[in-house]
Amino acid sequence: MSRKINTPFGVIRIERRAAYPRHIAVLTTLLAVLLAFLAVAIILVLIGIDFTAAFTLIVESFTKPELMLNSVKQAIPICLSALGLGIAFKMNFWNIGAEGQIYVGMIASTGVVLLHAYYGLFDEHVLLPLMFLTSFALGGLWCLLPAFLKAKMNVNEILTTLMLNYVAILLVDYLIHGPWRDPGGYGFPLSIKFPDYAKLLFLFGDTAYTGLLMAILGAAAAYLIMDHSKLGFEIKVVGQNLNVARYSGIDVSKVIMFGAFIAGGLAGIGGLSIVSGIIGRLRPRASPGYGYTAIIVAALAGLNPWLIVLASIFFGGLLTAGDVLQASMNIPKTVIQMMQAIIFLFILMGEVFKRYRIVFEGKSGGDMP
Repeated sequence: MSRKINTPFGVIRIERRAAYPRHIAVLTTLLAVLLAFLAVAIILVLIGIDFTAAFTLIVESFTKPELMLNSVKQAIPICLSALGLGIAFKMNFWNIGAEGQIYVGMIASTGVVLLHAYYGLFDEHVLLPLMFLTSFALGGLWCLLPAFLKAKMNVNEILTTLMLNYVAILLVDYLIHGPWRDPGGYGFPLSIKFPDYAKLLFLFGDTAYTGLLMAILGAAAAYLIMDHSKLGFEIKVVGQNLNVARYSGIDVSKVIMFGAFIAGGLAGIGGLSIVSGIIGRLRPRASPGYGYTAIIVAALAGLNPWLIVLASIFFGGLLTAGDVLQASMNIPKTVIQMMQAIIFLFILMGEVFKRYRIVFEGKSGGDMP
């Protein structure tokens, strides 16, 4: 299937590639990253910033131990969300709502901590397991709503998942400015601090190691579900051909809702990793767009769970590098965001090039040599 675009210089035909060799795909990704950094270097020179010093700090985000650990911390919510998106995308359920599912995961985790702190409902030994369960459940339910609408009414899930992002973000704003505000926080919109036993410190006393273990376990779970379970097989069949799935006796609605629940649940645990690992409390805008970054990571990794872990750490390093650049070189935040956006854009362009072939036919309509 191809699409033709008329331009003043001739006709451009865009057609999907039948195959793309793996080694060429890897080289394409590396080339996209190199071109992205070249573009960033040019822009930094034009605005009068020493790009060699900036790139040195970026490299240190992946090499200096303390910065590397911070990169891993930033990668955890991205990784868990991307693992969930990988499952959703496999069944052609285009979940754009990982950001909202992250936020409701944060709400669930914080709610459990508040019930413990204010009312003593839970013992401290079961607090963290309950936070995991509630974050997974609420994140899954948040994604289940658009899945139900798609399965039963054929409502476009892109719109519903995207709109629910804003609902979740505003719900956090309401809670943290209102009933969940820390009474001892001098009026700042913050929840109470999480106690140490409600934080992800059970592996070497550091969130980075605990989060890395969570990422690996999440990747293993996604791999087992997709490659070694009946549900995973059905998800793949539904994603490849709905009619074939129906004729073979698969309950398509059930598969879509189960897959969406798991996807949202993983993103919900990603929200837990933010409030229980990175920040230690709930605050407004706690996610700098981890859920949206997860979409890029899932695409970059080709929905492969193990590659998602590596790609997440790379993007976590970029986020850490942005913080370091802002603090060390006093680079404005807008420039940091522009640099990150350029890198993301080039990587996405590389992914498009892997999937599609662009042919310039010329004004005569024939392929240009």
